[in-house]
Amino acid sequence: MTHRVTVTVGRDGSISAETHGVTGSKCLDYIPLLEDLLDAETVSSEFTEDYRRTTTTAEHQATQQQSQWNS
Repeated sequence: MTHRVTVTVGRDGSISAETHGVTGSKCLDYIPLLEDLLDAETVSSEFTEDYRRTTTTAEHQATQQQSQWNS
């Protein structure tokens, strides 16, 4: 599964970021990286559904999607 980060800059200059395809607590590894890249400080954060998924579950879902595409 591909790991992606979506970064959005609001009209007021606020920045938000969301990881996609990063399961479990690995998403937390992106916070310091993004803070460095954006010269910003995290004000708040929330966990997505991906946080609650295990790597095995995500890999299983990716395999199922691949199978559906090949059908």
